[in-house]
Order: sequence, then C-alpha cells, then structure tokens
Amino acid sequence: MVPKKCKRGNIAERDKWGHCLCDDCKKYRYSIQIKNPNRATYLKNWQKNNKDKIAAYTKKWNENNKEKKRQIEILWRKRNPQKVKEMNKKGGKKWASNNKGKRNAIDMRRKAALIQRTPRWADNERIKEYYIEAERLTKETGICHEVDHIIPLQGKMISGLHVHNNLQILTRSQNRAKKNSVKKIIWEIYSVF
Repeated sequence: MVPKKCKRGNIAERDKWGHCLCDDCKKYRYSIQIKNPNRATYLKNWQKNNKDKIAAYTKKWNENNKEKKRQIEILWRKRNPQKVKEMNKKGGKKWASNNKGKRNAIDMRRKAALIQRTPRWADNERIKEYYIEAERLTKETGICHEVDHIIPLQGKMISGLHVHNNLQILTRSQNRAKKNSVKKIIWEIYSVF
C-alpha cells in the first residue's frame, strides 16, 4: 500500500480500514480506548445489530477496491502461514466431500493422462523409486513430498511424458505453487529442436 500523510503530519501506510499506522496515530487511538472503556462493548453490540449494513458496506468496498483487497490478503497470508495451511487443508477436504463426483472426475482424468503419457519404453522401476523416495522424505521430515512432472502431463502449450527423467521430488507447497507451468529453461531447451 502507498504511504500517505496523516493528520499528525507523519507519512505512513494505512490498515484495511484506512487508519494511519504511524506511532502518533496508534497512541491517539489507544488513548481513546482508555478514556472510553465501554466503547468496545458499544461497537460489538452495534455490529451485532447492524449485520446487514456491515455486509452491504463490505461488499461495496470490496467491489471498489479489488486491488487493495488483494494486497491486504497477500500480506495477511505472508504473516499467517500456519493459518493459511489449516484453511487450505479444511477447504480442500470440505470441497472434496461436497463434490465427490467432480473429485472423482479429476482423479480419473489424471489417471488417464498418466496412462496416455507413459510410453512402453518407460523404466517403471526407476519411476517407482521416485515415489518411494518421496514417501521416505515425507516420513523422515514430516513435510509432505510429492513426485512432480518437470514438463506437466497436461500442459497448455506442451505436454511431457511419464518417464523417470521427467520426474522430480518437490514439497507439496512447491508443487502446488508450480501448478502446470514449465520453467523458461525448459522452453529454451525445446526451442532448439
């Protein structure tokens, strides 16, 4: 977020409610809370009684400040990686249980892609070694490891094969961040051919 000048002459960033984050403004807000101890109770009661107003305001603000909202979300995710991990875990399980048909279709599509992209000459023993190693690393470190296709099986521009020299072991978070992308280096290698 872009720092702005506040009423007290300081230049600082704003929080998502537009409050200045300089020390002077924080001290002022704290002094207001000390002088009005019942204000917190009043605000909680007001929020409880005006949920529709709050929802309408929030919706309007979100529509008018999409980029700002996105930046706030990114900062929150950086500051709260453990909460993000828990939310993703719950969200994924909840979605899968509520969408069993879709989950099965995705799984079957993945299995079909593996079958289609595995040539007869593939060394199945070396492929198994990658999966065994990923499992060993998961048990040893406590961090989930997965076997990733360097050139994705279902890429948009290029599709790889399910062979041992197209496999690598990544942590689950690295693999999810990579998605179905191919690194620039790979593109440069294939552009030579």
